[in-house]
Amino acid sequence: MEKPVDRITVEVNGVQHIIFNTSPKTSLNEWLRSQPGLKGTKVTCQEGGCGACIVALTKQDLSTKKDKIIAVNSCLFPLFAADGFKITTTEGLGSSRSGYHPIQERIAEHNGSQCGYCTPGMVMNMYSLLSENAQPTKQEIEDGFDGNLCRCTGFRPILDAMKSFAKDENPIDIEDLQRCQGKCCGETRTCHGCCFNQEQISAPMWFKPASLKYLYTILNAHSSDSVKMVVGNTGKGVYKNDGDFDVYINISDVSELNVIQVTDSALQLGAALSLNTNPRIDELFSEIQVI
Repeated sequence: MEKPVDRITVEVNGVQHIIFNTSPKTSLNEWLRSQPGLKGTKVTCQEGGCGACIVALTKQDLSTKKDKIIAVNSCLFPLFAADGFKITTTEGLGSSRSGYHPIQERIAEHNGSQCGYCTPGMVMNMYSLLSENAQPTKQEIEDGFDGNLCRCTGFRPILDAMKSFAKDENPIDIEDLQRCQGKCCGETRTCHGCCFNQEQISAPMWFKPASLKYLYTILNAHSSDSVKMVVGNTGKGVYKNDGDFDVYINISDVSELNVIQVTDSALQLGAALSLNTNPRIDELFSEIQVI
């Protein structure tokens, strides 16, 4: 029988954190902003619609078995779902003390910030995009900012700054991107849950099965409990008060739900895949003939 997860390990800007005595309901954003010196990651809509809370997350793509960096809305992303992952925030890229990252420099040079509240999310979104595609086109860059909002600048100076990284403009050297992923000092910090209101620390259990077999085992063992299955957790943006659950199950690592299989007559995609899991998915969809 799978045991519930009671502690997790997360690396943030090169520093490893061991976290326990924390509720599965805690978001990555709540935890990040509770840490000293990590207020750069903002929170606004709490619906995954504005992009102010975006951070870069390094995880293994289960369909390709390779590490990839993706932009995530930390206001929706459960803290427990970050177990074993690497997180980079705007503080991990650069600052006035350590020197600015090229993305931060260009957004300043193009006057892409007024109140500045959306800027960290803009920067981290661009960082994630360039980490996956070091030579994007201007259109790919513009499309990549569909989930970021700014109420001050009218977007033009922000997009001007970001489009300066396009392959036909002044692209960034990929080595500059890699050297700014945080200071790998090997330091470890332990969080006992004291950084949260104690009311948050309650009974819910968090499970992380790696196969359908163990998922069914957990469901059978908790058939009388209220259960919530989590993948991207985007539903939280719509159903903010959907009640308390006894059990949370992270199904993002279930191997059978991350398959990509193509035959002459069918395309099979696992239910835990996101649209940007594999760049081939768009190509595969375009090859399907709708009857």
